Amino acid sequence: MSPRVGRLFDLLPVAAALALHAVAHGRWLVVAPVLVGLLAAVLLDARVAYTPARLIASGVAGAGVGTAMLWVSLPPTGLFPPGFFGPLCGALAGLCVFCALGRERHYSWTYACLLVALSLRVHGLGEGIWVLLAVVLGVLAVAFRESGLMRSGAKGVVGFGVFLGLVAGGTGLMVATLWRAEGKLVDLLYRMTRGATPGMGVDFQSQVDLRTVERKPRGSEQPLLVLSGAAPSRLRTRVFDVFDGTRWTTSDALADTRLAPPSEGAPGDARWLTVTLLSPVGRWLPTPAGTRAVEGLPLQVWGGWVWTGLELAGTPLALHVEGAERLPSEEPPGSLLTALPEALREELRPLALGLTEKAATPREKARALEAYFREGYEYSLNVDLSGEGSALAVLVREKRAAYCTYFASAMAALLRSMEVPARVVGGFAMGDMNPLLKATMVRERDAHAWVEVYLADEGRYVAFDPTPWRSRDEELGLAGDKPGLVGQVFEAMGMYLRELGAGLYHQPLARAKALVGSPGFWVLVIAGVLWRWRSRRVERGPVVRRKGLGTRDTKLAAVYARYLKTLKRRAGLVPHLAETDDELLARLRAARGEAVAGLAEGFLAHYREARYRGGAVAPEQVGEWVERLDAALRAPGA
Repeated sequence: MSPRVGRLFDLLPVAAALALHAVAHGRWLVVAPVLVGLLAAVLLDARVAYTPARLIASGVAGAGVGTAMLWVSLPPTGLFPPGFFGPLCGALAGLCVFCALGRERHYSWTYACLLVALSLRVHGLGEGIWVLLAVVLGVLAVAFRESGLMRSGAKGVVGFGVFLGLVAGGTGLMVATLWRAEGKLVDLLYRMTRGATPGMGVDFQSQVDLRTVERKPRGSEQPLLVLSGAAPSRLRTRVFDVFDGTRWTTSDALADTRLAPPSEGAPGDARWLTVTLLSPVGRWLPTPAGTRAVEGLPLQVWGGWVWTGLELAGTPLALHVEGAERLPSEEPPGSLLTALPEALREELRPLALGLTEKAATPREKARALEAYFREGYEYSLNVDLSGEGSALAVLVREKRAAYCTYFASAMAALLRSMEVPARVVGGFAMGDMNPLLKATMVRERDAHAWVEVYLADEGRYVAFDPTPWRSRDEELGLAGDKPGLVGQVFEAMGMYLRELGAGLYHQPLARAKALVGSPGFWVLVIAGVLWRWRSRRVERGPVVRRKGLGTRDTKLAAVYARYLKTLKRRAGLVPHLAETDDELLARLRAARGEAVAGLAEGFLAHYREARYRGGAVAPEQVGEWVERLDAALRAPGA
């Protein structure tokens, strides 16, 4: 195989990676000329001297081109914002092209793989999947050539095919096995790449509507947040205190009232939780009742004790929560919290009095109504409240099936009909905690509504939840068997990776700063440096000694090191401690024949001329002999 053909093989993964990036992000305007230039460099046997300064310059130039392309074509989509992602991909493209021209193929392949990984974070690659196949085939072609199986003829080809078949079959078997591992692999892989894409956001509804007939779809599995620590009973997001008979909204007085964070309370009567929002959820932060402080971002507290802030997604927030999950004390509410349309009040009051005839206090009335709905109703997302009178009256009289919003609305309206202040609260119910991480994943399906009643004896609002939980879990598909150990492991991995991905996507600079500032990061860096230093000392043998024999020309030393490395990789020859170059050459001649030994002899002659005699032989010319030797050793039959 000629050197040009061998170099073409080396460039296949780079060219395929660039083509994949062009298809995924519409970058043909830049990539097409680069591919033509690479092909011309191979045909003309052009080369570029590899130096660190030029490497940095190529990365900067690529980043500049990637930035300029933001104004020429549609910005690329990926893990990071376009303003960062475009220059990053441009820098990687510049680095892999420069390393390919400098014949540093391992570096060029590394940058090409990074470019492929970033380019694959694009939805709807569609017909461009053939380019990904080209990347795979390019890597396989290089692997086949590097393995030396071409020298074995048909047997080598068959053996390589059997190897690929075993790898493909083993991979398929492993995926099929893990796919059935209690369904958690689907949650870890499929939903992370499709069902819960970073950047997909939800916003909490600003009002709650009641309909006579409704077919509500089941909430999606999209993960919204991860809560670490002892899980609270509920997370609050919105408070609705105005009801017109069919719709709950938030009054201007409540929405525009800014509150001071609650006092710290009794020492020791609190715990810390950590919440990480995985998707944008507007400006409302889901928090438990009794949240005293939030650390991590500047937040505000508004009427109803709801917390709001900006750019919440991706940042781990520490919540200081009262152990009893009680809202702070406040003054008794006005008539707004008992207001109802007069016709609805007249319709509901007799029903309310009948259901609470044995209750004397507001607390007892709330408990009686809570038990009435919990014990006597079925949960259903298909609601039909058509009949005589209002929808809420039909729900109470005939015990029709409904879901949490209707139960909370009915209970609050019944209490208001008896002059008991009540409001509806929206938020999330908590699922099962993962015992390995002590964390809970909250999904969109966990959206929930309940009632808060003002109790004068406590001077605060107290939560009551009228939802029938048993039938709710059955309706939402949550009543199945709990995951086993394998499922818990995959669930824990999914939580960790989602938190990491959300942080990198929504807050990349903050996460990078936190990583660099962590002691663990520097421990790993120092350990890596020490390990590398020790490895170099342990492995420092005749090869390293020969590279440092006193030559003043570092380029010649590098060429000589390549020569020894080629003999080791291609011929399996490593010089002994006291072995001379001529003795090593004799072993090469005995192992690989006169033709190969002649090339090595030519290299040594030019190397000695340049090093010892001060001849006008450039290091690049000496390096050509190493390339010829490498090509000869890789040729079939060598």
